[in-house]
Amino acid sequence: MIKFFRRIRQRLLAENKVSRYLLYAIGEIILVVIGILIALQINNWNEEKNESKVELTYMQNMLEDLEDDLSIYETVVSRNRVIYKLTDSIVMGIKKSDRRENIRDLSFWVRDVTMQWLFVNPVERTFEQMKSSGHLRLIKDKDVADAISIYYSSLSVFNGYNDASMLWAADYVKAVGKIFDGELMLKIMRERKKQGAKPEDLLSEDPVVINELISSLQYFNGAHTLIEENCLKQAKKAQDLMDLISNKYAIND
Repeated sequence: MIKFFRRIRQRLLAENKVSRYLLYAIGEIILVVIGILIALQINNWNEEKNESKVELTYMQNMLEDLEDDLSIYETVVSRNRVIYKLTDSIVMGIKKSDRRENIRDLSFWVRDVTMQWLFVNPVERTFEQMKSSGHLRLIKDKDVADAISIYYSSLSVFNGYNDASMLWAADYVKAVGKIFDGELMLKIMRERKKQGAKPEDLLSEDPVVINELISSLQYFNGAHTLIEENCLKQAKKAQDLMDLISNKYAIND
């Protein structure tokens, strides 16, 4: 093809047809430019197609993350309900005069409170991958992009609640150590079941010490109540985001 065009140029020059040669040269340049533009457009189409595939994969992975988040929130709320029931049993049991006779149940309830406790750590794997790679720009739909940003930025609230819960848990464990035998608590934690506790495993019946335990349990429960409320809010946000992504990207379960 190149040789063909070169022959035409040479023939026009040989025949001293300069004006025609110039017109031909301009036309050839235009054809070259058009060819380059077409190639660039095709390349852009291919890039957009590839980016759309990557975007869809990210959205599918994010849906899996959000599904895991819903499971996390549900588990935390369920565990909290157990903690509330245990708290009621502990308060009633520790205030009874025959508390030493019920030491086997009482010691297990007291230890089970912390065994039921969970940190709330939603899954941010896909979002962090997109953020660190600069691929958040691939989300073309503004509604989806905004909803993702709002949801994942709101998860930071759990950092504060987890920290507060840790502090109240430390106070609670300290109060437990003043009343119940440490070796007994360790066995319960390791074996996750009631142990053959003895009356002397109750180290103190001092009302002040018992009140300290109840007070620390109250604050611990308060932290869990706040966590539960936020889990329920975040669960709704996660479900709304899942519905939005599924609809916008036509992703079926």
